[in-house]
Amino acid sequence: MIGILVAGHGHFATGIRSAVELILGEQENFVAVDFPEGDTKTELEVNINEALQELSEMEHILIFCDIISGSPFNVSLMKTMDDSRVKIFYGTNLGMLVNTAMNRNMGDSWEELISDIIETGQSGVGTFESPENAKEQEDEDWD
Repeated sequence: MIGILVAGHGHFATGIRSAVELILGEQENFVAVDFPEGDTKTELEVNINEALQELSEMEHILIFCDIISGSPFNVSLMKTMDDSRVKIFYGTNLGMLVNTAMNRNMGDSWEELISDIIETGQSGVGTFESPENAKEQEDEDWD
C-alpha cells in the first residue's frame, strides 16, 4: 500500500485532508500534519516523526507539502532523505491530492501515481473568463 502524508503551515494539512475526505470519503493511510502558529520546529519534527511512524509499514510514502523550503517541507526532507520509499511534492493543491488518493485507492502503481501528480497539479491551475469578457477582449484585439 502507498501512504500519503500532507504537511503544511497553519491548518493547511488537516483542512485539505478534510476536503479530500468530503469528496472521496474517509481515507486509510492518509495522515495530516499541521504547523500552526505557536508551534516550534521541534514540535513539527515530532509530529512528522509520528506521522511517518504511522505509515512505517507502507511500501511507499507520498509526502505533499504546501510550499518548497518551508519548515514542513524542510523537516520532511531531512527525515526522509535516506528513505527510497518516499517522494516529496510541494505546491500541493486539492485537485492533485484528490486525484492521487482516488488513483491510489483504485490500485495505480507507484510509477503511475508519480507520473500523474505534477501534471494533475499543474492542470488544476488556470483562469476563467466569462464569455462576455472573452468577447470584449477579442473585439479589442481587432481594433
